[in-house]
Amino acid sequence: MSEVTFDEDKKGWVYVGRKKNGEPKFRKFTNETEEYVRSRLDEAGIAYVVEPRIKMFFIYRDKEPQNRYSSRYSYYYTTGKWGSDKRQRHYHSDGIDSFLEKYYKTTEQDKEERAALYKRNKDKYPIWKKKESNGTREED
Repeated sequence: MSEVTFDEDKKGWVYVGRKKNGEPKFRKFTNETEEYVRSRLDEAGIAYVVEPRIKMFFIYRDKEPQNRYSSRYSYYYTTGKWGSDKRQRHYHSDGIDSFLEKYYKTTEQDKEERAALYKRNKDKYPIWKKKESNGTREED
């Protein structure tokens, strides 16, 4: 019988079992190391905390977070999964570079984006219009 070898670098989506409802579950591994992710975050000047047991980084949205629970993202470097500090839902990125380029926003960037969205849409949606001093909404 010939020797069997296994490819340790998993590429693409890999079947890992089934969900509670019976649907198939897949993961896409990034093949990134903790050291690589640390170096990318240090280069970008982003504050973070490492949780080595669960292979996760808490990536803070502020340059200088006030405490451990400041607004942050959770990022699992083995799979590229990430979520906000509420962590009700997780999303997928192709690696730390993809996450930083496409999804990462500082608190200031988020505020600017929300202000611009409000400015663009305040005339379209009456719920966003300012209230008059007597507490009733402005009408068109």
